[in-house]
Amino acid sequence: MKPHGLEPIPEETEHIAKRACPKGTLAMHLRDALGPIYSDEAFAHLFPKRGKGALSPASLAMVTVLQAMEGLTDRQAAEAVRMRLDWKYALGLELSDEGFDASVLTEFRERLTEHGAQELVLDPILKLSREHGWLKAGGKQRTDSTAVLSSVRALNSLESVGESMRAALNAIAEADPDWLGVHLDPEWFDRYVHRFEMARFPKAESKKEQLRKQVGRDVDRLLLALDEASAPKTARELPEVALLRQIFAQHYKKEGNEVRWRDGPAVDNHERVISPYDGDARASRKRDTVWQGYKVHLTETCDQDEHVPHLITHVETTPATLQDSEVMQEISDDLRAKDLAPAEHLVDQGYTSADHLVKQAEQGTQIIGLVQEETSWQKREQTGYAVGDFHLDWDKRVATCPQGEQSISWNKQVDRRGQASEVIRFSRTTCRDCPVRQFCTRSKQEGRTLTLNSQQEHQALVDRREEQSTPEFLKQYDRRAGIEGTISQATRTTRMRRSPYSGLQKTHVHHVAIAAGINFIRIDAHLQAQARGKPSRQSRPTSHFARLQSLEVA
Repeated sequence: MKPHGLEPIPEETEHIAKRACPKGTLAMHLRDALGPIYSDEAFAHLFPKRGKGALSPASLAMVTVLQAMEGLTDRQAAEAVRMRLDWKYALGLELSDEGFDASVLTEFRERLTEHGAQELVLDPILKLSREHGWLKAGGKQRTDSTAVLSSVRALNSLESVGESMRAALNAIAEADPDWLGVHLDPEWFDRYVHRFEMARFPKAESKKEQLRKQVGRDVDRLLLALDEASAPKTARELPEVALLRQIFAQHYKKEGNEVRWRDGPAVDNHERVISPYDGDARASRKRDTVWQGYKVHLTETCDQDEHVPHLITHVETTPATLQDSEVMQEISDDLRAKDLAPAEHLVDQGYTSADHLVKQAEQGTQIIGLVQEETSWQKREQTGYAVGDFHLDWDKRVATCPQGEQSISWNKQVDRRGQASEVIRFSRTTCRDCPVRQFCTRSKQEGRTLTLNSQQEHQALVDRREEQSTPEFLKQYDRRAGIEGTISQATRTTRMRRSPYSGLQKTHVHHVAIAAGINFIRIDAHLQAQARGKPSRQSRPTSHFARLQSLEVA
C-alpha cells in the first residue's frame, strides 16, 4: 500500500453533484467541512511492504462508515460507490470510476480484525472533533448497553451438536475429501447432509434418546479418527473440528468406550458455545429479554453546552453473558488512554460497584450511578438490625452490635472468583442468649455474621446510598437517560442490534463503524445549525395546539 492522501474532487464530479444536489448531502457536507477525515498513513502498518498494490484504506474506511450508517450490504455499498454522486464526491472519484468488487470491503474488515485496529475507524473522527473544540477531557459522559443478536439461528443442545458435526464434515470434505471418504460412515449422509433441526427429530422420547446416543457415537468416532497419527494435520486443526470437540465435551461425557448424554452443559453459561458457526456468541437473559449473541456498550459526551454536539467516544462489544460491571474498568481505561476521561461518568446500576466508585475517584472521575441497596433481610424487611446498626472500628478491627456485644473475629477472605471481603463473626453463645436474637439472625446454631467490602469501598457504598435518594443527585442523574436515545437512534437507523457478521471481532468493527456514522450525522447537524445561526440541539417543535395555549396565557 502506497499512501497518497485524499484525492481532490474532480471538476466534473463536483459540478454534476452540486447541480443534482444543490443543498448537498451528509457525505458532501462532511467532505466540504472536514476535508480528509481518514489518511492512508494511519493504516500503513496493516499492509505488507511488498506485493500487489492495495486500494486506498482511507477511502475504504469512509465507505465502511457510510455503509454502516445506511445499513447496506457489501454489494450495495460497492454499487453505491459506482452509482451515487454524493459518494463519488466524498471519495474524490471521477464520474467514470468503476469502483471495486464487494469482496474488497470484506478483506478490509478482516485486516482490521486481524491487527486489532478497529479503533482506526472511530479515532480520526474524535481527533478532528478535538481540533474543532467539540470534544475535550474532563466533561460529562454517559454509558449504557443493549443486546445484539448474532447472525446464527437459535439451536437447542442436540441441534448444536448435530450442526457442529455437519459443519466439521463439510470443512473436512473441503480440506481432505480422500481421508474423509475412507473414515466416514455411509449413514452419516442421511443424518448430516441436511440441516440438523427439530423438524426432523422423532417425537417419542425413547426415539430422541436413541438419536442422542447415535449422534454421540458418530462424533466420538470422527474425533477418534482425527486423533490417529495418520490423520492429516490440515483436517485435525480445522476451526470447525475444534468447535466440535468443545461442543461435544459440553453435552456428552465418555465413560470407557461408552458415550453418555449429560443432563446439563458441563460448563458455565459464559463459556458455553451455542453454535458451530459463531464460537463467540453466547445465550443470555436480562429480565424478560432472552437472546443469543453479544452486548454493545456505547459511551457519549453529554455536556450541557448547546454549541457542541454529543459524540460517541467509545464502543465496546462483549459476549452477551459479560456483566456491565465487568466492562466498566476497561471502558474507563480506554477513555483515559485517549485522554478523554470524563470528570463525571453517568451509568446505570448495572455498571456501578464499590471498587469502581473508589478506583475511579482516585483517578479523577466521579461515577454518577445508583448502587444496590443492602440485600440483607433485616434491611429489606425493616424489622431487624442491618449493617448500619453496628458500630465498626476499622482500626481495631472490632464490631459492636446494638446490644453492646463485640465481635470475636474479623478476617479477610477471598472467594473462588478472587473477590476479597471482610468477614466479621459474633460469638454463638452470646447471640444464642441475646433477648433480641430474632431481630438479628435467623441461624439456629451460629452467631451473627457480617460480610463487608474493604473500608474504602464500604464507606463509598454507604455514602452513595445516602446520596442517591436526594433531589440534587436525582437531578444530576437524569442526564444518564439520554444515552438510551442514542441507542434508539442506532437501532432505528442501522443494524446495530442484529449483527450481519459472525464472530465478536467482526461484530465490533460493525459497531465502531455505526458509532462513527452517528458522529458524522451529529457533526453534520451541528454544522448545518451553525450555518443557520441556531443552536445545534433545538427544543421540540411546538404544536399548533401548544401555540394556542401560549396565546391564551398571554
